[in-house]
Amino acid sequence: MTTSITFRTDAELKAEVEDILEDIGMNMSTAFNCFLAKIRDVGGIPFPLARKSKHQRLVELLEESRKLANDPNAPRCTDPAKLEEFLLS
Repeated sequence: MTTSITFRTDAELKAEVEDILEDIGMNMSTAFNCFLAKIRDVGGIPFPLARKSKHQRLVELLEESRKLANDPNAPRCTDPAKLEEFLLS
């Protein structure tokens, strides 16, 4: 037995999502059913909805920068004149 669900969404968002789903061989109905099944399986929304605080984001950036500083394979820039170009690449 099936039932219908109707909801409103932004037309541009819908079109963009439909293009993505088409690329992976799925339509909106199948994708939405996958989403509903995942909600059921995990007992809630299957991704975090809370926005991280500025403090949390800064801590994560600090941790990432420490990992990169200790990674001998991480890209490096030793030329101050090229620093901006390096950071924006």
